[in-house]
This record gives sequence, structure tokens and C-alpha cells, in this order.
Amino acid sequence: MNKKTILSKKIIRQINKSISDSEHKINIDFLKKEKYYNYEIEEWYGEEFGIKGELRKKIIETLLKTYFEWKNELDKLNKEYYLAIWLYNPRMLKSEIVCAIDEKITYYNHESFLSNNKNPEFDPKQIEELSAKLEQFTWVKKFDLDSVREWEINFPKGQYESEKEYNKDQKFYNKLIREKFHVVEKDNEKIYFHPKGDVWIGKLK
Repeated sequence: MNKKTILSKKIIRQINKSISDSEHKINIDFLKKEKYYNYEIEEWYGEEFGIKGELRKKIIETLLKTYFEWKNELDKLNKEYYLAIWLYNPRMLKSEIVCAIDEKITYYNHESFLSNNKNPEFDPKQIEELSAKLEQFTWVKKFDLDSVREWEINFPKGQYESEKEYNKDQKFYNKLIREKFHVVEKDNEKIYFHPKGDVWIGKLK
């Protein structure tokens, strides 16, 4: 059994445990207070490896199960709400269910991701076992972004473990600065965002 298979089985056990412990259940009290709530497949945004087969199916099943359970609870509020599946690719372990109410609806509808118009058609048949359920949703493609702050770019060379690691990071940072894919300034510091893949936002039709 290779490392990817072992890791996949470990993550499936973690997902099963989170479901048995009801960690995927919506917390309405938290939602009413903070105006948003989410359930993440992996809080630590885990390994970036090709997720296929049993693990991929388990992730999608869990997202769908959680979505419909939350929808039933949110419908009881008798008010407008945001509810969506955030399906990341290839970083599928980042995938989550997100809901919001009141003033947070606008943020999640319009401001939480940058649009990605390259090949914007989602093909549910990529996941054959669950394609019928996925086809119940409208899918919109966005960018999955990671960020680098200025303090990271200016991290002292002498505090690196090796010159090789320092040179590797500097090459990457210089490319970020040149390309300026998406840059924001916060607390007098620039934050450079760069794409790691896609995130498909799925809402029930």
C-alpha cells in the first residue's frame, strides 16, 4: 500500500469521525451571532495530491449530505440565506459548505473569490458515481488563491536553513511581484495573491 493510499484512508476515517461526532451539523446559534457558518473537510488545508477514487467520492458525498441537511435547517429560519458548496480543484481537501445570513450574504455572493472565466463549464460526469446529484446544482468557477505577505518576502536570508531554500523562495517571490496577479494592501503591508487552482461554487438550482 503506497503513501497516497494510506493517507487517503486516514482522511476518510477522519471524515467519518467528524460525521459520527456531528461536527458537520449546522450551529444555528453561531450563525445568528456571526452571520456565517462553515464546515471544512480538512481544517488544516492538507496535502496537495491527486485525489481520486474512494476519497474523492467520500468528500463529494459528505459535501452533498451536509448541504441538504443545512438547507432543511436554514429553510426553517424563514429568511434569505446564502448556502453553497465550495469544491476546490486540485486542493479538494479545502472543500467546504458555507452559509451566511443578513449582511454577510453580499460578501459571500460577490466578494469572497475572483472570477475565473477560463473553461467555465463544470462537468459533473467527471465524478460519475455522483453526477446525477451534482447536476442539481448550478456551478460557477472561481480562482483558488494563496497569499504571500511582504514580511515573508523580506524574511532574512540568515534565518533560512539553507541558501538553496532562500534562493528558491526568492525566485518565487520575484515572479509574484512581477506578475502582480492580485495585490491588496492591508495594515500598510502588501499581500500578493497567486492562483493554486480552481474553486467551483455550487448552489441548488
